[in-house]
Amino acid sequence: MAVHTFTAEFESPIAPARLFNASVLHLHEIAHKVMPVLVKSGAIVEGDGGVGTIKEYLFTEVLPFKNVKERIEELDKEKFACKYSIVEGGTLGTKYKSFVNKVWFEPSGNGGSICKMEGEVESLESVQYTEEDKEESKEGSLATYKAVDEYLQANPDVFA
Repeated sequence: MAVHTFTAEFESPIAPARLFNASVLHLHEIAHKVMPVLVKSGAIVEGDGGVGTIKEYLFTEVLPFKNVKERIEELDKEKFACKYSIVEGGTLGTKYKSFVNKVWFEPSGNGGSICKMEGEVESLESVQYTEEDKEESKEGSLATYKAVDEYLQANPDVFA
C-alpha cells in the first residue's frame, strides 16, 4: 500500500462564501441538479451537517458504482474549508483503501474565489497506482466543484 497525494485549484467568479455554501454545506441538496447525468440524489444519512456527518450520493448507471458515502472530518465555516473522507462506495475497497480530500475557498481579489484542493489516496496493495490514476482522482474531485461553480453562475439567485 502506498499513499499518493495530489493538489488542484481553479479560479471562480463566485464569492468564497457562496461557493462553499453550495458545494460543501448543501451539495447533497443540489448534486442531482448540478450533475444530473451522474447523480440521482444526495442526502445526509447521519449527523447534522457538521463534523462527523455522513452524506450519501446515489449515482446513475453512467458510473461503474452505485453510491458513495462521505464523512466530514473537519469543517471551518469561517475559513470556508472542509476535509472529508470516503467511507463507503465508489472505488473504496476495489482500488483504494482510503480517499481523503481537503477543499477550501480563498478570495481571489476580484470578488471571486480560488478553490484549492489537496487529496490523499491510499491504494490497495494489489493495485498499481499510476500517473493516470492520479490525474483521474484529481480531475474527478475537481469536477464537482467546477460543476457547482457553473450551476451558480447560471443561477445567480441560488445560495445568493
